[in-house]
Amino acid sequence: MSLLACLTALTLSTILLLPPAWLLHRVLIYQSQIETRFLQQQNVDRSLELISRAIQGAGYQATTSKYRVTVESIKIQKGSSSRSGDAIVLTQDIPDQLGYDCMGNALTRERTIKQQAYQRFYLEPNRHDSRTQKLMCQSVDRQGRLHQGEILNNVLSLQIDWVRANSLTHQPEISRTSTGLIAITLRVQPQIGQNDPARVIEQTRYISQRHGMYNP
Repeated sequence: MSLLACLTALTLSTILLLPPAWLLHRVLIYQSQIETRFLQQQNVDRSLELISRAIQGAGYQATTSKYRVTVESIKIQKGSSSRSGDAIVLTQDIPDQLGYDCMGNALTRERTIKQQAYQRFYLEPNRHDSRTQKLMCQSVDRQGRLHQGEILNNVLSLQIDWVRANSLTHQPEISRTSTGLIAITLRVQPQIGQNDPARVIEQTRYISQRHGMYNP
């Protein structure tokens, strides 16, 4: 085979093979983006479920408890900016049946502060990415000391408010006092690649307070 024939065959092969190879590469990238977003959405759902469970347990008083709750069982701490984010502090009696805190530890008498189980959710700066933050969970260890762990990364903002139930059909009306209904909005930026960020995931969940007094 002559040199010209070899060059011609090589050129034709390149023309025929490059488009399918490029298309396959794009398909694989797109599939990776879908999988990453799906996993991130699952993590967002799991984090909101942890907060929801803690809110629903807040203010619970055991039937055998000799201690009465004299402080607010739910405290919403508003951040100075959207960057700092809001925080929420939740306390309750140890349940009669087995319960768990946001870090997966069983709620026991050892893990209390002033005979109350304690949980706090808040944002903390992300050391690896200055654009995002980490959603943190704080609870009590067996020595009665506060400890914390990360439950979600790549968080853009966390907004927590009391809202009035009768306003949910329209624009939710934010209340400065306890209403028994809390709105939590979590915004997360999935990281697909350095030059190809995915669309922001934003989810709002409304959680009803099961225990305690409130003004609807």
